[in-house]
Amino acid sequence: MIELKNVSFSFEDGVLFQDVSFRVEDGQFVGIIGANGAGKTTLIRLILGLIKPSKGEVVNTEKKIAYVSQTTSLNDSSFPATVEEIVSLGLVGAKPSLFHWKEEKERVNAALEKMDILPLRKRVVSELSGGQLQRVKIAKALVGDPSLIVLDEPDAGMDHDSHEKLVEGLLSLHKDHGIAVLFISHHLHDLESADQILLVKDGSVTRYQGGDHHVEL
Repeated sequence: MIELKNVSFSFEDGVLFQDVSFRVEDGQFVGIIGANGAGKTTLIRLILGLIKPSKGEVVNTEKKIAYVSQTTSLNDSSFPATVEEIVSLGLVGAKPSLFHWKEEKERVNAALEKMDILPLRKRVVSELSGGQLQRVKIAKALVGDPSLIVLDEPDAGMDHDSHEKLVEGLLSLHKDHGIAVLFISHHLHDLESADQILLVKDGSVTRYQGGDHHVEL
């Protein structure tokens, strides 16, 4: 569960959010929309605890959160590492052992399969497209078995087919695997199956009800 209680946040040059309150229940698929510069990424940073509100309280009871940024590259994409090697880096704290290496391999393969990239597991990441790289990043986040995955416009710069595959994968994570999703998107049609959509606009965060022709994305 995530809840913001009367949260305000200010930069040196002004107020971004004023008295924001909303609640996200366990296991929900939640979309976040809003114009560029409206504060969507800042809202995510508040939720993740990376920054503190000027006023109010952020309550986050999620046990394990994975975050995927909007960039379609990997810091290690220039290294001669394979897809499965990159995804295995998501096994934070796991120590190689003759007794559980098989279990770790199964977890990596399961994450790759969830994102429909298992056939790419032996490919070097530098050979992948932007859309494939994003799915690798999500698989890397999933291998740690998060209860919530947060995605900040992960489809930025993707072509249509890559975009559609990504959205299908996210919906499958939620519906078939029970993972909660917090998804910043510029495409309202991607969020048709969301449990709720939050609109970030004019210093407020409200539940989007549809039919608002003044939404700029």
